[in-house]
Amino acid sequence: MEMIELIDDRIWYVALILIVVVGIFATVSLRGLQVTSLREMVRVTFFKNRKSDEGKLSSFHVFCMSMGSRIGVGNITGPILAMMAGGPGAILWMWIFAGLGMATSFLETTIGQIYKTPNENGGFRGGPAYTLFHGLGMKRLGMVAAFVMILMYLVGFVSGEVISMSEAVQGAFDYEWTHLVFAIILTFVTGLILIGGIYRVADLSVKIVPAMAICWFIVCIVSMVLAPSGVIHAFGMIFEYAFTLPSVLGGGFGTMIIISGMQRGVWSNEAGIGTITNLSSIADVKHPVSQAYTQSLGVLIDTLVSTMTALVILSYADFGALYGMYETAGDSIPVLQDVFAGTIGSIAPYAVAAFMFIFAFTCLMSDVVIGESNLMLIKDSKMAAIGMKCLLLAVVFLSCFYASDELTVIMDILLAVCAFFSTFIMLKLARRGLEAFRDYRAQKKAGVEEPVFHKSCLSDDSGVSSWD
Repeated sequence: MEMIELIDDRIWYVALILIVVVGIFATVSLRGLQVTSLREMVRVTFFKNRKSDEGKLSSFHVFCMSMGSRIGVGNITGPILAMMAGGPGAILWMWIFAGLGMATSFLETTIGQIYKTPNENGGFRGGPAYTLFHGLGMKRLGMVAAFVMILMYLVGFVSGEVISMSEAVQGAFDYEWTHLVFAIILTFVTGLILIGGIYRVADLSVKIVPAMAICWFIVCIVSMVLAPSGVIHAFGMIFEYAFTLPSVLGGGFGTMIIISGMQRGVWSNEAGIGTITNLSSIADVKHPVSQAYTQSLGVLIDTLVSTMTALVILSYADFGALYGMYETAGDSIPVLQDVFAGTIGSIAPYAVAAFMFIFAFTCLMSDVVIGESNLMLIKDSKMAAIGMKCLLLAVVFLSCFYASDELTVIMDILLAVCAFFSTFIMLKLARRGLEAFRDYRAQKKAGVEEPVFHKSCLSDDSGVSSWD
């Protein structure tokens, strides 16, 4: 276990450096679109591309699916863990790296959209494995990437999400048969999702994800208003400790401030890892850049959700007291429950359990889609699909009873491997993504309200199969 954790730490240092380098490159190449194109992001996401042809998924459907994957349990536990490792200042660094992530997400989404492939139902499939396979012609490496994605999502992520849901329910309803009843119910619901397929996931995401995010914002705002210290005190601590660790953590300058914020930003919004492009590539849009704008905005929204969690905690007390609560509890969720109990009252355990369940469930829905899409690249057959579904149901049921620290660390290593795939793709195909970006801007400048993509704008259109 110690060796695995050591490998995890070392491999993520390399992955984070690569992601940051690509983020800076994308920010400069895309002319700071995080600021200059914010209005276009909002317009494209919420006011355009809400309908699609039969058998295809609209940009908004895919946006909600991707947000369901981004906004997960990590948005609740992650900011707390980041602060307990690097102090309140880690949140400022989370914002900074999320800003870079908006450009990174834009570039990887554009590339993924360009190299998506049509499927038998009239829709599309895509993601890093498909881009490697078709866009770069690296078929063996594409197969390896697809296998890593299947293993990471259908075993690692699903297991982690089910464990989080099970622990949340057990914390709120601590009865003898809670685990068994919950395991049966969740396995049954997962079976219904598998039967309905990607379209059921898309419809549920549109209904659940926006309401989920809005409710979290409301609960957090109420808690901050009722908190003893207040939100101004929270912001003060973030900026006060942005370059200095609190005395309770050792004081002085600590690289953990930056590392904690960087890791939380990457693990939460998933920009630069390539995981979200499995979903963003399947959207039916007129131009790859329009979907890229929605995913760039998604990074911002995800960061806002994580920020609300951090502000709730920091509004409650000084960091020394908060760290004492964390040391006593030994985990992040009890700290959040205690803070909520001190602001919104006895309903706190049930509220935290409900949000953890919903956040984890929306991630699970997206994981099913991503796993199946990558499986179809390796083996496009009904028997393979049935085998995958049986494996998934077994993982869901068993994960309600057993938690594995080793599996969590191994999954984290696989996530870093995905970052290697994604950054490699972006560096190799950045020129195509930037050409698409310039084409979109040129059409907008010429007065075209909804730009349409033609692969002729690319200097090399080999491997492009879904665009004229």
